[in-house]
Amino acid sequence: MTSCATTSQQDNWTQRLTGPVYLKASDYLDKARQADGDAKLLWQLQAGRAYAQASDWARTEDVLKALRGRLASPEGQAAYQLLAAESAMAQESYDQAGALLKAPLPGDFEIQRLRLSSKLAELTGDTTAQLQALAKLAATTNDTVLKARSADRIWTLLPQADTNKLGADWAPWLTLQELARDKRGPALKSALDDWRQLYAGSLPAQYLPKSIEQLTQVTDYQPTKVALLLPLTGNFAAQGQAIRDGFVSAWVESGQSAQLVVIDSAQNAVAAWQQAQAQGADMLVGPLLRPQVEALQQSGTVKVPWLALNRVYRPGFADDYYFALAPEDEAAQAAEEAVARNARHPMLLGLDTSTNSRQAQAFIDRWRQYGHNEPVDMRLFSNRQQLEAGIRDMLQIDDSKARIRQVESVLGRSVVAEARSRRDVDFLYLLGDREEVGLMKAFIDVTISPFADPIAAYTSSRGHPDLESPAGLRDFNGLSFTEMPYFVAQQGPALAMRELLGQLRPQWPSALERLFAMGYDAARLLPRMAVLRVAGTEPVQGISGSIGIDSNGVIYRRLKWVNIKNGTTQVQDHVIPPLPEQDSQGQTF
Repeated sequence: MTSCATTSQQDNWTQRLTGPVYLKASDYLDKARQADGDAKLLWQLQAGRAYAQASDWARTEDVLKALRGRLASPEGQAAYQLLAAESAMAQESYDQAGALLKAPLPGDFEIQRLRLSSKLAELTGDTTAQLQALAKLAATTNDTVLKARSADRIWTLLPQADTNKLGADWAPWLTLQELARDKRGPALKSALDDWRQLYAGSLPAQYLPKSIEQLTQVTDYQPTKVALLLPLTGNFAAQGQAIRDGFVSAWVESGQSAQLVVIDSAQNAVAAWQQAQAQGADMLVGPLLRPQVEALQQSGTVKVPWLALNRVYRPGFADDYYFALAPEDEAAQAAEEAVARNARHPMLLGLDTSTNSRQAQAFIDRWRQYGHNEPVDMRLFSNRQQLEAGIRDMLQIDDSKARIRQVESVLGRSVVAEARSRRDVDFLYLLGDREEVGLMKAFIDVTISPFADPIAAYTSSRGHPDLESPAGLRDFNGLSFTEMPYFVAQQGPALAMRELLGQLRPQWPSALERLFAMGYDAARLLPRMAVLRVAGTEPVQGISGSIGIDSNGVIYRRLKWVNIKNGTTQVQDHVIPPLPEQDSQGQTF
């Protein structure tokens, strides 16, 4: 009987130490005070897990230090090792975390180890390692919900992986990827039947990603005549012509079989569309101006697939799409980058303008989608004169100086001390144009203590310096910004198009080049719009960004990240971190 009781208690502790943490750390510490022996230590360990769940890593480390070498039970040692690895990851000690997660653990602790291994690989950008950890996780667990979540995550990550590093056991996944890329509708459904027979028993065959099932219901648009409505005369003629040139360039390159009709919509978009209808148009691209898009929506005359070149969402129309170079997309991307960098306290800073307000809200909305419900530290100032004082206040430099003066008053003598900036801010997003961002960057550089680690500073394509100016790069040192591949790609189609346009339109300002890239990508999107609307579909790599479409038909872009360091630029791809999900036990996955 004693043996059975001991076994039951051990199993109970295994369940506790691998399951969700429901109580506050103080509650577990109360339990520890009422216990003795190994149970006392295990309740303290639970308190450490509660601190970790609350992202209180300082107290987590206190618990780990207090328990180091004292846990005798195998389950206590395994849980301690996992908590230490999690804390190391939070503090970006990735080598230490990797060493702690290297060896397999017994029972359910192995599932937790594989979860953390997947997260560590995500943080270090090792997609291959993340895929392998997820595959092992799916093979180890008996939780069908967790298996399905793992399969969906693998499918999402697969386009980012170097397939040459994946072994022969990945053939089911890679073959499925080829099918989804080449087929859809009834053809895909038929091909999937053969694929299932060939790879019966494999993870993707048992837990087919949701997007694959959706693709069996999708067929590509096959128009015979496409109408392109743009302002080719009047105040917006230059913008319309830039989009037209980009669209036609991609249209000719792709060898489209449909006929293209370009119509000037400067005076009346509804009349222009009626003209296109009379010519037999069965797909519409444009117009560009927001009032004209709204006028066409209100007319109710567009009954064909429609790619509007502005973001004026009309609910309930499955064949409507909306493409714009929206600054909000870049702010959402910055929030994703903050999540990927494990930031906890982002700060948004800029002038109080409509564009900045929209960008700030897009950042906050995206940030909250990742489970961050705490308020984001944001201040938008009414004029530039308030910026310096505002920055000093937000970084709490004046508070630091006040504390120094207080110490001097108590001691009755001067104190040699440097005013230090607050240390909780770990991601700074600067909203504004080049001049405004430059001003904020200068204020921040002289405000932050030289003894403190610099705060990671980011901005959008609106705010970066002239990349051809050494002085500009020097003044913006340490800043990271988003930019479309057209301007920063060092190889491939984007670079080739930039060099060609530089010869053909050497006097064009960058604003028209951006619209050219938008028009180019709009033409490339047409054949794939219906497919891209399916969640989880591999995005199109355009010259204006990596392009996807949400379930409402709103087209979004993810741009390149450019880091300025020591007068040079480094270009990196952006990886969208997966949204947090929960398994059947309520644990975040």
